Amino acid sequence: MTTDQADLKESHEQMRAAWSLYARSCPDGEVIDAAGLCLANARQPWALMNAALLPAPEASDADLAAHATGAIRYYQQEKRPWFLAVSQPWLGDGGEAMLADLGLARTGSAMGMVSDQLAPPRRALPEVETRRIDDETGRLALADLNAAAYGVSPDWARTVILSDSLWNLPLFGYNAYVDAIPVATALVLPQNGILYVGWVATALAYRRRGLADLVMRRALELASRETGLSRTVLHATADGYPAYLNMGYRAVDTFVLFGMAS
Repeated sequence: MTTDQADLKESHEQMRAAWSLYARSCPDGEVIDAAGLCLANARQPWALMNAALLPAPEASDADLAAHATGAIRYYQQEKRPWFLAVSQPWLGDGGEAMLADLGLARTGSAMGMVSDQLAPPRRALPEVETRRIDDETGRLALADLNAAAYGVSPDWARTVILSDSLWNLPLFGYNAYVDAIPVATALVLPQNGILYVGWVATALAYRRRGLADLVMRRALELASRETGLSRTVLHATADGYPAYLNMGYRAVDTFVLFGMAS
C-alpha cells in the first residue's frame, strides 16, 4: 500500500469526480459539495449510485460523526439507500464503532489503485470479438453486464448508463463477445488529466479467462491514443483486485463502505 499523499489525494478526487458525474448524468440527480462532505446523489434505488464522500481526513472522531450525521439526515429526507465511503486510515481506532452508534454498518470495501503504465499480459489475451461501445446496443450490454455482476435490476444500471448527458462526454468503452453475446465490458472516463476505469464486469460463466483484461486494455489503448493520457486510476472490488495487480496496478488506499443498518 502506498503512503504517497499525492496518490491518496488523487484516488479520492477521482472517486468524487466519477460519482459526481454519475449523479449529474441522472435526470433528477444532484451534487452538493459542503465543507468536509460531498453528496453525489443520483436519486436511484441502487445504493451504489447515491454517495456520501469525504474529501479530506477527519481531524477527530467528532468531525467524522458530524459529517456522517449530515449525510444520514440528508438521505433520510431522500428516503433512498446510499453509502458512505471512508478511507480506512481515517477511521482510526474508534471511527467504525462511532459510525455503528449512528446506525451505519460496514457493507464492503473498494481498493483505490493506480498505474502509470500497464504491465504486459501474463498470458495470451483471449481471441474473441471486441467492439467499441458507440451505440445504444453497446451501452445496453455495458449496463446489463454490470447489473448482473452487482445483482441489481438492469433498469437501475440502464438509468445511469443510457443517460445522453453521460455520453456527450468523451468516453471510451469496449465489450467482448462470444457467439455474438456480450460477455465482458469496461469503460474509461478521462477526468482531470487521468483515465478513470469503471464499470468493469464479466458474465459469471466467462470469468477467469482474461476477458476483463482484454476489454480494459482495448478501452485504455483507445483513450490514451485519443487523449494523450496514460496514468489510470480505478477502485477495485475484492474480486477484481488480484487481476488488477497482475495488470500492473498498485494499491493506494482502502475505502471502507458503510450503509444504514437494517
